[in-house]
Amino acid sequence: MAKEGVRQSPIDIETDTAEKDDGLMEKPLKWTYSPEKVLHIENTGHSWTVTVAGADSSLSGGPLNDEFELLQFHAHWGADDDHGSEHTVDGQAYPGELHLVHWNRSKYKSPAEAIANPDGLAVLGVFIEVSEEANPEFEKLCKLLDKIRFKNQKASFTEPVDVLQFLPAEDDDRTFWTYEGSLTTPPLLESVTWIVFKKPIKVSEDQLNSMRSLMFCTLETHESDGGEKMVNNFRPPCPRGDRKIRRCC
Repeated sequence: MAKEGVRQSPIDIETDTAEKDDGLMEKPLKWTYSPEKVLHIENTGHSWTVTVAGADSSLSGGPLNDEFELLQFHAHWGADDDHGSEHTVDGQAYPGELHLVHWNRSKYKSPAEAIANPDGLAVLGVFIEVSEEANPEFEKLCKLLDKIRFKNQKASFTEPVDVLQFLPAEDDDRTFWTYEGSLTTPPLLESVTWIVFKKPIKVSEDQLNSMRSLMFCTLETHESDGGEKMVNNFRPPCPRGDRKIRRCC
């Protein structure tokens, strides 16, 4: 998955060199999502991905100069709990990482147009941490994973999913790091403004294991040749180069 470029993602977030930027608080991050517009979940062959009809969603503020619309969200995870996240913090990985992918609807007419431009996408990254208790909102996804065990399988949600529950609440620690980067899966386009939260989302070991039970392959391939379980579906950190990491709060 190598690609030449100057702003590839993910990276290791070195907290000592992240520059505090008070300007990020002058226009605080704002987000709006509609639980009823979370449509279906699909095994894409590299993760589960939830598709959203995001016309009434909105992400703005912080490092963003425009308004962005939620397109989809997905996750990356490891075979066990000591690795799995794409970004690391001072070299330390989390068991997984959730990505909420938005496109710039202020400047571009479609996600396809936005993805080809350096300011076309904004991704909220949330680390996944193991808890003794199951995450009720995350469970709405996990209980559909048996229906999408193999690549290209898809299932619709029968109850609303509140994306807000995956993000820090207003009275929580909303510290985040931001930098200019890329997609972490092919075509690795350098079109992403990354916003990575310090505060993780907590899920249970059983919920993590339900993701680890997915398969990279199609059902047909599994029946003929077996196939591998979907684990370690993350890209390792890339060189940071001379890019700045800014910190809010």
